[in-house]
Amino acid sequence: MPKLSVVIPVYREALGVRRNFERLKSVLDCHAGEFEYEIILVNDGSPDNSLEIMEEIHSEFPAITGLVSFVRNFGQVAAISAGLRFCSGDCAAVISCDLQDPPELIPQMFSHWHAGRKTVLAVRADREDSFAATLPSAIFYRLMKAYALPTLPERGFDFFLVDRVVIERMLAHPESNGFLQGQILFASGPVYEIPYTRRARDAGESSWSLRKKLKYLLDGFAAYSFTPIRLIAACGLLLFFAGILISIGLVVQRILYGTRSAGWSSIMVTMLLLHGTEMLMIGVIGEYLWRTLDQSRARPLYIVDYEKRPRNAESDPGHNGASEMIRSNATAS
Repeated sequence: MPKLSVVIPVYREALGVRRNFERLKSVLDCHAGEFEYEIILVNDGSPDNSLEIMEEIHSEFPAITGLVSFVRNFGQVAAISAGLRFCSGDCAAVISCDLQDPPELIPQMFSHWHAGRKTVLAVRADREDSFAATLPSAIFYRLMKAYALPTLPERGFDFFLVDRVVIERMLAHPESNGFLQGQILFASGPVYEIPYTRRARDAGESSWSLRKKLKYLLDGFAAYSFTPIRLIAACGLLLFFAGILISIGLVVQRILYGTRSAGWSSIMVTMLLLHGTEMLMIGVIGEYLWRTLDQSRARPLYIVDYEKRPRNAESDPGHNGASEMIRSNATAS
């Protein structure tokens, strides 16, 4: 019987982690005849009592629950990567812990995987969040689709199921500032999409701030697009030709009319514009260089404090191998 792993990254979700687990378990139990399953909870350095609740869940359901805990917060992408490395299923689904993604879709995603799909994405046809929350996300994904990843769904995705082969491809090339959706699409062939409506959060507060969204946007562009570099080149070329035209105009004005060019004010405005543009260009190049430096350091994406495997997987050699890989990643990635 095939085995399904479900990975849940957890950060400051004390109000929702148990409810999400119980709802997920109820859904998966209804399909017990179709697959075995395990649920991997990844504590991303939560400052609240999320870890204590996760420990309780593992104690209550040791046969199906695994637990990975970081020494501090490393971010959602790192938590998902750790969960995928730790899990032992033939395929793995990743779902958030905020009750916005419906776990009822997972059996449907599994059935498409069982039919031969390597990657199944639950894409947002609509979402119930406020306009202030949806607008930055909409702009983010449209920019990414237009200039970095043409195959990216227009509204993006966070809820997905991938085959073991895709997981191994992703884990073989860890990225220090990875753009998860890009990594999935890069490691996959054709993907299958299931539309759904993302519900509004009904417990806790989102930690996905505007600052984090902007950084994630920069990570995506730096990893999958040369557009910012090309814009710099185009801007430099435009300024070069503008300088030539202005110079010609000043010479003609001097020869024909004998007038002098404008003085201090025009010079200062020109200098401010040019130097501002130069600093912007240096900043864009710096974003690429910093990510290159960070990747070359080969620092671990995360550091695991401890891990607890599902009890029924302790004698599974494949899962022990996954456990060894997670230790290797935490010390030498």
